[in-house]
Amino acid sequence: MKFMTSPSPAESPGNSRIVDYDSGFDYCAFWGNRDYEQWVEARILRRLLPRLGHADWFADFGGGYGRNAIHYRSVAKNVVLVDYSVTQLTRAAQRLGTEIAAGRVHLIRADLGRMPLIDSAVDSAMVIRVLHHMTDVDRCLTEMSRTVARRWLVDVPIKHHVLARLRSLRSGQSGQLRGPTPIITGSTEYPFYTFQLGAVRQSLRRSGFRTHTAASVNNFRRWDQVLPASLVSGLRPAVYSMELATQRLGRGWWGPSQFLLATRSRPREVSLRSLAAETPAHLSGLAERTCCPSCHGNLSWSDAAAHCTKCGRSYPRRAGFWDFTMGLPER
Repeated sequence: MKFMTSPSPAESPGNSRIVDYDSGFDYCAFWGNRDYEQWVEARILRRLLPRLGHADWFADFGGGYGRNAIHYRSVAKNVVLVDYSVTQLTRAAQRLGTEIAAGRVHLIRADLGRMPLIDSAVDSAMVIRVLHHMTDVDRCLTEMSRTVARRWLVDVPIKHHVLARLRSLRSGQSGQLRGPTPIITGSTEYPFYTFQLGAVRQSLRRSGFRTHTAASVNNFRRWDQVLPASLVSGLRPAVYSMELATQRLGRGWWGPSQFLLATRSRPREVSLRSLAAETPAHLSGLAERTCCPSCHGNLSWSDAAAHCTKCGRSYPRRAGFWDFTMGLPER
């Protein structure tokens, strides 16, 4: 997947950065041999998404090719899937074509730190396997939080999980696990950020949400990748049982992914935008919840593009998704 992020400390001020997974990266193929991780996330989403309550409008932030669409279909009437990757959104348009044609699912290409959604545009949301791409997690969390009226599910990749602690003791670098500063791993081209859970919770608190650590996830990550295939089949029932137990017992410290359930302290009502008379009926629900990501002006919609009535920018529809990155000024 590909997300617009703000500058890291090593970058010059004012220059945005894109973690680009479109070039030669097949995210669908990535999941081809990850049965354990697929099973784990499916179980936890089936358990936690109903706790968000039924949503008239739901957002999947960084939703990629719609991998998790099957899990929120039962809890949401209308869905906005936001991602930056042209490749993944094109695949999502193919996978979710029926729902898109029915006007139930809308695909938006946008920077997760600068979205074309008004305040409290959606009732609930989720962000899964996304935060590790963000060079400025506070900015993106603030922006995503702004659009959520009620509750959302936040998957946090933590730096202080149990395996990281063991590794730090061996290397003598346990000091890196303390404090709010993220740890950056991976390559220069594809950095991977892990965070202090408390720092993320504090950021959400500043945005008006109280949080609860709902589950520790992927507690035995890659166990099936390092053992011989002959052993994996026999050990799978035992490992899966241990995973379910540690999802509750390991909240906040065990697994590398900690799922937060964030609830707005004071639920907000959405103030919908007025619609132009020529707005296509099948776009009316989306149109009244969106705005220009550059100037926050009202948008005039057609089947081909959304035009800002304030600054004049135009955002086209291409390959099944609305592109709200075109023509934006550099940060």
